[in-house]
Amino acid sequence: MQQDRLESYLRGKMGDLRIDRMIRAFPGFSRETWLVWFAGGESVVVRAEPPGGGLAPVPFRREWQVYEALGRTRIPVARALWYDAAPEPTDGRPLFVRQLVEGSTYLPGLYDDTAEAAARRRRVAEEHAEKLAMLHTLDWREAGFGAFLPAPDSPRDALRHELKTWEAIWRQVKTEAFPIVSEALGWLEAHLPKAGGAALSLCKGNNGIGEEIWRDDRIVAFSDWELASIGDPGGDWALSQGMLELWDRREILRYYESITGFALPPENFAYYRVWDIFKTVCALNAGLRAFLKGENTVLARATLGFGKVKVFEHLLGQVLTMDLEEAAAFVVKWRKNPYHDRRVTGG
Repeated sequence: MQQDRLESYLRGKMGDLRIDRMIRAFPGFSRETWLVWFAGGESVVVRAEPPGGGLAPVPFRREWQVYEALGRTRIPVARALWYDAAPEPTDGRPLFVRQLVEGSTYLPGLYDDTAEAAARRRRVAEEHAEKLAMLHTLDWREAGFGAFLPAPDSPRDALRHELKTWEAIWRQVKTEAFPIVSEALGWLEAHLPKAGGAALSLCKGNNGIGEEIWRDDRIVAFSDWELASIGDPGGDWALSQGMLELWDRREILRYYESITGFALPPENFAYYRVWDIFKTVCALNAGLRAFLKGENTVLARATLGFGKVKVFEHLLGQVLTMDLEEAAAFVVKWRKNPYHDRRVTGG
């Protein structure tokens, strides 16, 4: 995005201002995200649909709708400013603009081998549990999310609803025949937890370290809502970027359950560990599809789509002979969390 074109566009929306600096958030493969600071102190985030669509194969406008609806609740989130379906700076690709909340997506030193860092990890784990509990107990119907997010009929139907939703997405985005993925979908259906979900909640998708805005070890804003859905809150815990490893896993969940008033079926955690591999294959194929059609020629899309997707397909093939617990343990061992790497976290 060119600075002069963006500045002219923002002036038309916000009045006389000058961009002091702007940077693109890294890696930003799914959506283009620009952090913009103006001379005089104001700052915004500009989030745009990339050519050919995002890696997350869901409607771009939906994320804006989530921000807009959350702005009327007590959930900590950046203030939504406006959505534009065909703006000039992106040559007609939709974008939305929201407030920039000062903070960081990482917590440097969190994984240091000291007593102080250990105590800090517990505080951070409790903070995350409190904020997820706030999100998962939100009355999403009253807040208007049912108007644009498909919802299961009941908690018992939550996991099957998600499976069928993403099966349909897979048929739309797959770039070739993937017989192993087809077999894996059969495995995932056969191993659906019988208990269903713990509740029907507004779920964020990927969350935790690397996904939210933190300040003074507090979540001051949930960020990146492209995978938001109505479903089982256990899915958010299974995809929480290693938050359950910060402290004693049982104590973290017990603390969360004491706030929400509902219990998370342990079987669901195992299921979601494997489920996330399938969703990743969907996303990588969505990115590759745009590359093959010539809509987005970013080389990383080809590298991930041709290379890494085969690794994930192989991983799915490995679990076909396993039971659910074995499969989950295998996936966890294989797929390390990048936010436990001190080179990433700054420790």
